[in-house]
Amino acid sequence: MFPLMRVLVADDDRDMAEVIASYVRELDHEVVETVTGGGLSVIQSFARHRPDVVLLDIMMPRFNGLTVCHALLSRDPNAKVVFVSGHVEGTHPFVSNAGAIGYLEKPIQREKLREILDAVAA
Repeated sequence: MFPLMRVLVADDDRDMAEVIASYVRELDHEVVETVTGGGLSVIQSFARHRPDVVLLDIMMPRFNGLTVCHALLSRDPNAKVVFVSGHVEGTHPFVSNAGAIGYLEKPIQREKLREILDAVAA
């Protein structure tokens, strides 16, 4: 069993954010906050909570996920970001070179989320 992780969920689609957060809780991890207000809110929440991992939607208002990922890594080089998207391929160079440690395709499958969170915790 891997240790409990503190997870920040960020998706501008409130329903999607709640589904992701419920999956995280079902996998016995803590959701420190669910951010639906856009990229700037994610950066502020990260500074407040210092989560172990950020599940970050790529397509968001006020700084997209790629910009947010760069901002988080510039503030904390050890930040762990997992991109979540239903629109942008995980193999796209902008995505694969942004510094995230993983990618989840929407709709998210609980088992894929478990695999990524286990890998981060290990």
